[in-house]
Amino acid sequence: MSLSSRENNIRRIINMEDRVCNCDRCKNVTPCVRKPSLGKGELEPELLLVFESESLSREEVLKLRNIIKEGLNIDKIYHTYLVRCQPKVCTSRNNVNHYSFPRLIDNDSNCLLTGQSCSGIPVPSNNDEIIACMPFLIEEIQILNPKYVLLMGDRVSMFVLKSFGYYNHITESCYEYENMKIMVTVDHNKFSDHECQLLKMHLN
Repeated sequence: MSLSSRENNIRRIINMEDRVCNCDRCKNVTPCVRKPSLGKGELEPELLLVFESESLSREEVLKLRNIIKEGLNIDKIYHTYLVRCQPKVCTSRNNVNHYSFPRLIDNDSNCLLTGQSCSGIPVPSNNDEIIACMPFLIEEIQILNPKYVLLMGDRVSMFVLKSFGYYNHITESCYEYENMKIMVTVDHNKFSDHECQLLKMHLN
């Protein structure tokens, strides 16, 4: 990639991330989100890895990236998320009309209602929240244009594949879209060296 192309990619990613950070499509979720989840890694990735949400620790993400690097012999990896804002169940705001507040959490993850650390319990996003967030992921994939896209888990795979025109039940482990190979694998907590071996057959 030329310097001008790289600079263009950086500019486009920054523009997209600004829109992610200012998004208010999910008004029931965003008040209790300190910062939306943003992608990280190489801006010229060979492989783009998609998790459902930022529910993994930094150490868990690094472990998975290392398994992929060693198992698939791929160094340039970028990881991102199906949903940017993690929904939470919170008893503190049950009786509060929080729609009048743009944010209910401060930069230190303290709840503005209780003055204490956020005690919300993370829960999976619903379908509407995923669909609202999907355009950001598709745009990110198109900007970075990786050779491979690796989808972690059935839920991620179903929504992303439908976005690329694959509407039938997932029966294959690899799909083609333009110049990319979109690979399907198990959820992150089941991923292992064995899964890498199953994916190897799809690499050129």
